[in-house]
Amino acid sequence: MKSYHFDPLDRFVIEDYDAFPPFASFLPGIAGPLGIPLWAFYVNRGQAIAGFGVESKDTPIMEFQSANKAYQTVAYTGFRTFIKVGGKVGGAADGFYEPFSAAARPALARRMFIGASEIELEETHAGHGLQVNVRYFTLPGENFAALVRQATVRNTAGRAVSLEIVDGLPIIIPYGLDDMMLKRIGRTAEAWMAVFNLETGVPFYRVQASVGDEAEVEAIERGHFYLATAEGTDPPGLTTIVDPALIFGENTALSYPDHFLSHTLAELRAMPQTTVCRTPCGFAGVSTRLAPGESLTINAIIGHVADVHIINQARSRLADPAVIAARRAEALALIAALTDPMATLSGDPRFDAYCRQCLLDNILRGGWPVQLGGHIYHLYGRRHGDLERDYNAFHLPAEFYSQGNASYRDVNQNRRCDVLLNPAVGDAEVLAFLGLIQADGYNPLTVLGSRFVVPPERQAAVLTLVDRPEALRPLLTRPFTPGHLLKVVLDQGIGLAVAPAAFVEAVMAQADWSFEAEFGEGYWIDHWFYNLDLLDAYLAVYPDRKDELLFSRTVPYAQSAAFVQPRARKSVLVEDGRVRQYGAVVQDDEAAQLMASRPTAQRLLRSAQGQGEVFRTTVFGKLLGLALLKFATLDPFGMGIEMEAGKPGWCDALNGLPGLFGSSMSETYELLRLLDFLLAALAAQDGAAIEFPVELCDLQREVTAQLSAYHAASDAGRDFRYWDAVASARETYRARVRLGFDGQTETLRPADLAPILQTWRSKVQRGIAQAEALTDGVPPTYFTCEVSDYELLTDAEGQPQRDPLGRPLVRVTGFAQQGLPLFLEGAVHAMRQRTDIASARALHRHVRESALFDRKLGMVKTNAPLAACSPEIGRLRAFTPGWLENESIFMHMAYKYLLAMLRAGLREEFFTDMHRSLAPFLDPHIYGRSPLENSSFIVSSAHPDASLHGRGFVARLTGAAVEFMSMWSLMMVGPQPFFVQDGKLCLVFKPSLPNWLFRPDGRLTFTFLGQCVVTYRKHQPLADNAQVTVVILHMADGDQLSLPGSLIPAPYAARIRNGEIRRIELCLD
Repeated sequence: MKSYHFDPLDRFVIEDYDAFPPFASFLPGIAGPLGIPLWAFYVNRGQAIAGFGVESKDTPIMEFQSANKAYQTVAYTGFRTFIKVGGKVGGAADGFYEPFSAAARPALARRMFIGASEIELEETHAGHGLQVNVRYFTLPGENFAALVRQATVRNTAGRAVSLEIVDGLPIIIPYGLDDMMLKRIGRTAEAWMAVFNLETGVPFYRVQASVGDEAEVEAIERGHFYLATAEGTDPPGLTTIVDPALIFGENTALSYPDHFLSHTLAELRAMPQTTVCRTPCGFAGVSTRLAPGESLTINAIIGHVADVHIINQARSRLADPAVIAARRAEALALIAALTDPMATLSGDPRFDAYCRQCLLDNILRGGWPVQLGGHIYHLYGRRHGDLERDYNAFHLPAEFYSQGNASYRDVNQNRRCDVLLNPAVGDAEVLAFLGLIQADGYNPLTVLGSRFVVPPERQAAVLTLVDRPEALRPLLTRPFTPGHLLKVVLDQGIGLAVAPAAFVEAVMAQADWSFEAEFGEGYWIDHWFYNLDLLDAYLAVYPDRKDELLFSRTVPYAQSAAFVQPRARKSVLVEDGRVRQYGAVVQDDEAAQLMASRPTAQRLLRSAQGQGEVFRTTVFGKLLGLALLKFATLDPFGMGIEMEAGKPGWCDALNGLPGLFGSSMSETYELLRLLDFLLAALAAQDGAAIEFPVELCDLQREVTAQLSAYHAASDAGRDFRYWDAVASARETYRARVRLGFDGQTETLRPADLAPILQTWRSKVQRGIAQAEALTDGVPPTYFTCEVSDYELLTDAEGQPQRDPLGRPLVRVTGFAQQGLPLFLEGAVHAMRQRTDIASARALHRHVRESALFDRKLGMVKTNAPLAACSPEIGRLRAFTPGWLENESIFMHMAYKYLLAMLRAGLREEFFTDMHRSLAPFLDPHIYGRSPLENSSFIVSSAHPDASLHGRGFVARLTGAAVEFMSMWSLMMVGPQPFFVQDGKLCLVFKPSLPNWLFRPDGRLTFTFLGQCVVTYRKHQPLADNAQVTVVILHMADGDQLSLPGSLIPAPYAARIRNGEIRRIELCLD
């Protein structure tokens, strides 16, 4: 049997899983709208689970460890099962058995089964005639979070066997200790630890009071619990041992259960347990005699509750195996339903499963959109943090309708396909993310998500739904999430007169929505252009609403107290005599105080210099201002967009480039795309008026004037003069709007605006052509600018001006530009601008002939070798080639390149490279994990350790998922399914499908818009230009309508979009 394979349940199976290179992954932790999520990470060592808890690393039940440490320790500190066979006492070798032990195992067979919502382990011991299975899944649909562990021991021998079993967790962290305490003051923290509630059989783990040295000491009500039952025993409840000394004795290494081996279970149960001042455990013990073929299952539920009474009330219900089975079925059905919008039935089952897995992982990072009271609300998302991404602070709120934190770029990308899978989303994503763009052209990093308030005049309809309306009223006027509001209502006993879901729906129907974000840690230069993908996706479904979106819908400007400094405050002379750009962003205390003084909408920009009403503009106006600000940020050579705000672009690991006056071509290509979009929108308008803030109008006039002067000159210094003048104008503008807009606007007409945009476009095109001329076929991505001339800035007394660190400030008067080695990113964005297949094919050929192509693996790397670059460019330079972002196959960018190929029409090349690069087609023996799971990066052949070449690291929550979802949409549907023809909405399917993807019966089925089952039929091998020749619509009443050709006209296109037609057949020829 192969070491890696799939079983009949579509689970990925690893034979002898702990004999292969280690990997880390996680359970989805989704508990449903009316459940509480839990995080749980696992590895292919020991009994798998390597850490779990609620909310964040700071609320662990089993301590969070980085992957490298988890691989070393999980076999001892993770779940353990100890079995005395034949009732023997004393630890004789043939009488003791620890399944899944890290010790030698000559007669064992082990398997790991990885499903979408659960994992299972299996071990067979031929000598003892025992098979042990352990299954994990997270508990859905309860008002508390929990991990369910089902340990089953089966007698596979031909004789009856007596067993004493203890099963559980050697270390349980009591609630109230955060990650820092555990890692820095773990011994001291034990003074606070205690276990309560033993008399009920459900130990409750918490600290005895808040841990700290503050004057205010808080009582602790919340805590963790361990509930264990045995199926088929009477009573089912098991006594839980919480004192590790009763299991391990003095074996503090936890290597061997010395005390258990020298005592019977009955003796252990009779012994007193120490429940304070030591780190507790949680073990359930049972004695049994199993006939041949008979089994015993221990169900353990380990979780967190807001109050001990919650688990005490649920204890008897959860002891019923039927309840556990029902909850498991619910967990499986929940994941299946969430991934149904990408259900695919092709000729390749692994491809079909991969479609679902990508959607699931995309949901886990970006959330899944649902409608609550007419609002779009995203459930289940969280910032990507795990055992390998140990640097990220993930957060899963322990509440119903859970909505986690995220970063702007990540969640923006992950929601790109929402409207393609759920048309009810409409323009919600476009408005939300454009509304977070600030007046300076940047955006806050940390997306907090949707918040709601119910204005006093609309509260009456809600207050009648509770027993204590006076307690609910103040909760409605403060920003809330639906889950938090419901949690407070239940915790405070406010009393519901309706079901919880009905209450939430009623509240949301009366609520006002806001989309909240905060500064975080910096301003990246690439975040803005992901909004263009949101626009494209929306218009692929709603092209008939384009004018309404652009010229009628309005959005605010976000405001942050983080201010981008002018050049005179961030150009510094460092010790070696060179000039660097440091300290680019500072805290603006005046803006912070102004924002804090506002009773509502604190983070939205106002008119009257911040004292007036929230300033709103049309979507077109917001995009126009964005184009102006990015155009005004072209580098001194007119090629890349400057990294002038302290952070780089997509490649975070080039963190040093902003200090080197770095710039990026990726954003320049996207600026060209934005300008083309705006020009096309203007061309379709007849005299529409565009209201534009006076401050942006003034900036536009100054930029236009400088552009005219630039064109009028021909000397070598014109590029620097233009840059210097435009940068000064940009700084003046930012100073004017630092606290808010004036509020006055000017009216712009398309006839006047279009020529201005054309001149910007020409300048951008010239810069792109200039940059592409610097390299041989593959466009450059990044530049640095070394200062060649400067002047020291002095104060009124002639003394050097200095930054807060004492470094002299300078005025730069000259630059010398240098390009970095090739990065794949530039080719990705350039490919999108290729308007003909020949030029796209030439670019692809150049990429494959360049140092970006890994010939051993047949994949594209993130970058060419950087050995000649200075370490100053960022941490990327310090990474070993082939590892992390440095010269690896970074799957997100590799997938972006594949998507760009398909968009450009390189169909044959795309399907060839797809088989080399997509996870489901990789050899698991090399990839080292389930081929249904994306990795952040694959180690390239540039790495010195050849044994790692081709192996994937950093599991799943990567942007590669949404890039594949976009590929899938293009393959199944085409780039623009809906369009307007003669004023009417039409629909056409233009798939790009290879012959091998069809089933043997010539069919391929997928889900369109998350609601319509579409089946392609072919009767012979397809050519590259195969088209739909017949459309068969299956109506809800059972009637069929056959349409010749590929066009689905009105009114049927709208009926399909509205979900009224649920099945379509398409004949291909």
